[in-house]
Amino acid sequence: MPWRMARTTWPQARAFSSTALRRRIEENISSARLEELLQSQGDKPLLVDFFAEWCGPCKMLSPVLHKLVNTPSMVGGKEVDLVTIDVDNNMEAAQKYGIRAMPTVMAFKNGQLATQFVGMLPEPRLREFISSL
Repeated sequence: MPWRMARTTWPQARAFSSTALRRRIEENISSARLEELLQSQGDKPLLVDFFAEWCGPCKMLSPVLHKLVNTPSMVGGKEVDLVTIDVDNNMEAAQKYGIRAMPTVMAFKNGQLATQFVGMLPEPRLREFISSL
């Protein structure tokens, strides 16, 4: 009996559509990337977390920001994007935005600074901050 190759069928790719909110989190971005995002962001708020590796409050704030950005139900359904900038590796951005203390979180809408805070805030205040954007 001659050898025959078995016929295989590969599963067909299915189109997938999700109504889930799409969030973007980018870590340690450059000044050029920040400018690119600010110009293309539109009215969706963009949080920019200026931090330093040696900064204790920065290490406490970061996981809370990530959690809130990834869980819109905790912030009134608000959809926001988050980027982080290490001020020691990106002094250009730190100078441009006048960063003097860490953590500093700036919120941008339509490419313009909407609001900001400096230092660690408790989670309920962070929820209010994001919800208000």
